Amino acid sequence: MKHLHQSDYFADPAFPLACWIDERHGDMEIHSHDFHELVLILNGRGRHLVCGHGHDLEAGDVFLIRGNMTHGYLHTDRMTLVNILFDPRRLRLPTAGLADVPGYRALFHLAQRAPAVRRHLRLPPDALTEAAALCAQLRGELERREPGYRFAALHHLMGLIAFLSRGAFHDPAAKRRPPRRLDELLRFVESHYRDTITIGRLVRLAGLSERSLAREFHGAAGCSPIEYVIRVRVAHAAEQLQRTDMRITEVAFDSGFNDSNYFARQFHRIMGVPPRDYRRRSAQRTGQ
Repeated sequence: MKHLHQSDYFADPAFPLACWIDERHGDMEIHSHDFHELVLILNGRGRHLVCGHGHDLEAGDVFLIRGNMTHGYLHTDRMTLVNILFDPRRLRLPTAGLADVPGYRALFHLAQRAPAVRRHLRLPPDALTEAAALCAQLRGELERREPGYRFAALHHLMGLIAFLSRGAFHDPAAKRRPPRRLDELLRFVESHYRDTITIGRLVRLAGLSERSLAREFHGAAGCSPIEYVIRVRVAHAAEQLQRTDMRITEVAFDSGFNDSNYFARQFHRIMGVPPRDYRRRSAQRTGQ
């Protein structure tokens, strides 16, 4: 797997911020990097694989890839996107004032520990147009590098982050912080995915009715409780397929699935490819 480094992407080594538009972004192998990447989909569609999970992409989607997270793209179709690369620690962005804005929490904090949570927001067309204009201003400053460009570029980046955080306020997944009991339940699933996990067990652990649990879960994770369990299991299976030579049936059972055929169907649905093809492609990327 490739790991991308800051030294290859920032024209000014002392100022870790870059922005460009890729008008025909193709498929891209799974990789990681030592910087954050804020992505805005302007046109087209594709499938995003991040930390072992697959999500369909279309115009208006915005998502953040944190440093050292693994991700890649499949089945891209005329996809145009904006990439903003930055190192938040070195830039020292003053984001403390956004901590209570629901959209900021959803984009930058929600699912930091929970790998199966949907990691993107979707902007309506008018907001997408305005966000693209803000990106163009940022890109212009970085390309011209006129006196004071660092200050101006940070101004545009902070303006974009504020706009996205506010614009995401109407996204149902961004409207509230997951309650503590739900946060604990997410961690329970991630630690016990090999166990038998039923909706009844989750209801008892959460102390909620089945309907309330489903509503809370969908608001925080963008999916049902059982779908979340499946996605956590598939994420583990994807990691095992990449790193071990275990048979696919063994991977299925080790990941909490009791039926290898059911596992194969769920893996294909979420990852976009069958387990065997996923392993083969991973081996080809790493040269094994």
